[in-house]
Amino acid sequence: MDSADHTGRREWHFSQALRPGFWRREYLMRYRIETDAILTMDDEFRVFRPGQLTWEDGTIVSVGPVADDASPVDQVIHVAGGVLLPGFYNGHNHAAMTLFRGLADDSPIFEWLEKHIWPVEAKLTPEDIYIGTLLAAVEMIKSGTVGYADMYFEMDAVAKATVESGLRGWLSRGLIGQDDGDDDKLNNAIAFANRWKENPLITPMLGPHAPYTCSPKFLERVAESAKTHQLGIHIHLSESLDEVVQIRNQFGVTPIQLAAQTGLFENRTLIAHGVHIEPEDIPFLKTIEGGVISCPVSNAKLGNGIMPYNLLQQAGIAVGLGTDGAASTNSLDMFLEMKAMAWMQKVRERKPESFQAQTALMLATRGSARVLGFSGGILESGRPADFIVVDNTAPYMTPDIDTTANLVYAATGNDVLYTIVNGQILLAEGMLTTLDERAIRMEVQNRVARLLSI
Repeated sequence: MDSADHTGRREWHFSQALRPGFWRREYLMRYRIETDAILTMDDEFRVFRPGQLTWEDGTIVSVGPVADDASPVDQVIHVAGGVLLPGFYNGHNHAAMTLFRGLADDSPIFEWLEKHIWPVEAKLTPEDIYIGTLLAAVEMIKSGTVGYADMYFEMDAVAKATVESGLRGWLSRGLIGQDDGDDDKLNNAIAFANRWKENPLITPMLGPHAPYTCSPKFLERVAESAKTHQLGIHIHLSESLDEVVQIRNQFGVTPIQLAAQTGLFENRTLIAHGVHIEPEDIPFLKTIEGGVISCPVSNAKLGNGIMPYNLLQQAGIAVGLGTDGAASTNSLDMFLEMKAMAWMQKVRERKPESFQAQTALMLATRGSARVLGFSGGILESGRPADFIVVDNTAPYMTPDIDTTANLVYAATGNDVLYTIVNGQILLAEGMLTTLDERAIRMEVQNRVARLLSI
């Protein structure tokens, strides 16, 4: 492939980029990438124009002005017109649900689950889930996601696809359980965690689905198991008003309060959605290790509402961003989630200044990483080499008056040129280096035809 397109903006010749294994770290040990701008997302929100980032063996060595690091490297990559920033951590996903993209759109949440999603899910094989996760990985890598938190089943298939793609995964087997003491699924989830906990890309978690599918006694057993095995917890809480009403009627408390009473919050807990968190819930969340992942597109599409970001922010509770599964969002593009988060918070507060573009970008990067207990999301020496480069030359990115505003309000996942995870280049000039997109798409089409057949 030629190194320059019709705009003439490319400076680096990468004709061998698709050779199998070319980008893997065993070939080149130290890299430097130079771009027009680098957004560090550190506490001072430093920006270098132009800038360089040097990395080796999965870790950032240096970041700063181009002249800052003159140490020898094995490869220098120049990306004219590029903006480099931390990659996105998708804090809540059901990756294999790419298989259900477009199924029963515009249905109410419980009708959507009970009449459409769950019956088809019952037909899924581990191979289906593996292929569906690969399709999600293609989409995430191409749109700048470097890691994701997933809750589903047949998690060995999910982990296999995640590692093959090169992404990071915080993976939990979705659990539904009642008071009968039948803990086969919980024991299987713990066994999965033990099988994968040593893999550098995989962080196992426990995934009790929600308080309307798990009894308090079962949640207590999950909490105890998480503490015993030092695992985090991933759970849906206060996603819909129907859920809140149901839990209040049944137990006399909110879903957040019920989760706290069962001991879940004594472990690192990722709360998915949190749309209907109320002021009375805040005392139960103030000491939580973890936080809340907002999925604004899913919450809007399913008519569930808008998460009260200001309430959580003022209480010092960590907040990040996620997409939810493609069955409810249709897209796994975190750029879209940033836009939606900003727009909806402005609508909620009725003040355009109430939520800034910089805040949206922080939530998608270091915000989600903080909820996950991970040190990514900031570009500085010693941090994980998880970052992306975005094309800043498109007409809708011009003029470059405010780079952050352009990234949040104008850019899309299609503008991502490079995605680097743990030091491995997974996307180079828009080309995948670990996955065969065409073969995966064809296999998905064939499998979905079977799943939806009567």
